Amino acid sequence: MIGGRILDTSALVQAARGTPYMQALLYISHEHLIPLVIPAPCLADALARLDDPEQQARLFDLVRSPIAKVAQLGATEATGTGLMRAGARPARASTSSAHAAYLAADRGWPVVSARPGPIRAMHPEVEIEPLP
Repeated sequence: MIGGRILDTSALVQAARGTPYMQALLYISHEHLIPLVIPAPCLADALARLDDPEQQARLFDLVRSPIAKVAQLGATEATGTGLMRAGARPARASTSSAHAAYLAADRGWPVVSARPGPIRAMHPEVEIEPLP
């Protein structure tokens, strides 16, 4: 199976705003059937930052895409996410960033992010695909 990508809050916001980099990433992902994982807390945080109905609609379209999967925050994921966040130094990481880092470490996939600092603070080995 082809490895996928984890989209953090910043990636989701950029996707909703239609930035050129995210448009290209989404196009390539669709063309090559590259799975995109959306951590549920990142989705919630991204929606909270978007007040434009068109941008919200773009994000909903992404969530409904056949290559996208929203990763729920169940008991197992919440435990792993919380432990990862507890180990972050400095302790400035959000639950959203921690969940993205947890999923990336679990799958061995990179996190697409414009804010890699908190993710690296929790798990320096997680690969980051930086956004401009």
